[in-house]
Amino acid sequence: MKQPLWIAAGMLSLATLTQCDKAEHQVEKIESKADMSFAKNTFESLARGDSAVIDKIDWATLTAMGQNIGAAYSQLPSETEKRNLETTFVTQFATSFRESGGSPDKFENWRVSHHDDLKTEVAADSGGGTITITVTERDSKERISGLGFIR
Repeated sequence: MKQPLWIAAGMLSLATLTQCDKAEHQVEKIESKADMSFAKNTFESLARGDSAVIDKIDWATLTAMGQNIGAAYSQLPSETEKRNLETTFVTQFATSFRESGGSPDKFENWRVSHHDDLKTEVAADSGGGTITITVTERDSKERISGLGFIR
C-alpha cells in the first residue's frame, strides 16, 4: 500500500521540477527577447550617430570590431577625455557605417545567438555579413559591451 504513495510522491516531485525548469526557461526567453530588442534599438541609434546611445554602452568593457576600446577608455585620466572618446566613437562609427553603404534597415533576421547568466549575444544579417552585439548588465542596467562583424 505504501509503494503507490511513494510512486505518486515521486511523480509529483518530478512534475514540479519539470514545471520549475519550464518556468526558468520561459524567464530566460523573455530576458533574451528584451536583450535582443535592446541590442537592435541601440545598434540602430549608434548607426544613426544618435548621441543618446552613449549611455547604453559599457565603455569600460567595450570591444568593437576586434579592438579593446574599454582598455583605452579606462586609461584616460579625466572624465572630459572619456566623454570625448564616447562622442568621437559614436560619430565615427555612424560616419564609417554610412560611408560603407550601411543602413540599419538592411539588417534582418535578428536573433539571440547565445544567452547565459553573464551576457546575451544578438546577431543580425545583412547582404555584407552578420553583426554580433553583446549585451551585458552592470549596476542593474543593460549595456552594449561588444560589437562584431562577420563577413
